[in-house]
Amino acid sequence: MEAENNRRYASLKEPETDKDKVPYKYLKDCLNTSEICIIERIEEQGKTHAYLRDCHYTGRSYSIQDPRFDDLDPSLNHTTCIYEKGSSKKLVCVTICNTDFCNGPQITGGSILQIQTWLNVLCAVVVILRHIS
Repeated sequence: MEAENNRRYASLKEPETDKDKVPYKYLKDCLNTSEICIIERIEEQGKTHAYLRDCHYTGRSYSIQDPRFDDLDPSLNHTTCIYEKGSSKKLVCVTICNTDFCNGPQITGGSILQIQTWLNVLCAVVVILRHIS
């Protein structure tokens, strides 16, 4: 998956026509094909029955229609979960966003988090050393 992610970001800068036509196995790239990404998850009694992640245009359609899904704002990367009417055991969650992968794996974000963590540790060490001196 990391290799696909690296290839995708490299292709945005310098497209290679032969490699860029190969479909991704793990990544869902909505950048050039659609306006929004929608993830729909259906669970019943703690077991996942469906996990759908795909690109969509602004016309939204879900497996289960509910007015609570109508107000989701793609720019805020919102998720809403409901129990299906007539069932207290079937949970339906919808995530909508206007980025490529919604809450899917984003490898590049991990390195930034590690840098922030190490900077916090370094600052704590400097503060401790100042108090000792």
